[in-house]
Amino acid sequence: MPERCTRKSDKGGIKPMKHEQTTLASCDGFGSISSCSCGLYHIRLPGISVHLREKGFDRLVQMIFQAKENQDSYRINDAKLKKSHLKIVTN
Repeated sequence: MPERCTRKSDKGGIKPMKHEQTTLASCDGFGSISSCSCGLYHIRLPGISVHLREKGFDRLVQMIFQAKENQDSYRINDAKLKKSHLKIVTN
């Protein structure tokens, strides 16, 4: 579906153009990710729009997965800490 896309022209300015965009993922009320015929990935979130080349997009995905993995690891370690502080009391 053609949408407005801004891409730098050869002379350095930003010129609105119509490009073919394919929606790769979307979440109602949150945002979307599209692949564009201009060669960029368009990430749209409330209040922000990010345009990345394929290498930058891949690095962003890698960074998000790493953050998720670290967050899950932190939660596991945090749960172990809390469990170790428990005291068993019997009547």
